[in-house]
Amino acid sequence: MNQNPYEPTKSPLVDQREAVVSWRRALAVWWSAAWRGGLYAIPGGFLFGMLGGVLAAVTGAPQKAQLYAAIGGYLASIPLSMLALKQALTKHVGSLIAAQGVVSPNNSLERTREG
Repeated sequence: MNQNPYEPTKSPLVDQREAVVSWRRALAVWWSAAWRGGLYAIPGGFLFGMLGGVLAAVTGAPQKAQLYAAIGGYLASIPLSMLALKQALTKHVGSLIAAQGVVSPNNSLERTREG
């Protein structure tokens, strides 16, 4: 055993170039995230905003209903829009990787056989 256990690991990087994303692909990812964000965040924000307004009315502070509703709406819409972005990236990441010519799960076996 001649290896130093404290030596940093060496990663076999094939290519260290920057990724170039076309406007067409960027628009596809943006649109996918935008409609999902609206689909999730608008109803979720409405529901949590309504609950905030009801909470203000029940606690006897109806003048703060608008504030509670806004806070509830934001609390719901932020994580739901993050979920929408995650789903959009999950859907499009394969095509973005393939456009760069990097090894992907679909063609990894063919490339290892060639090399």
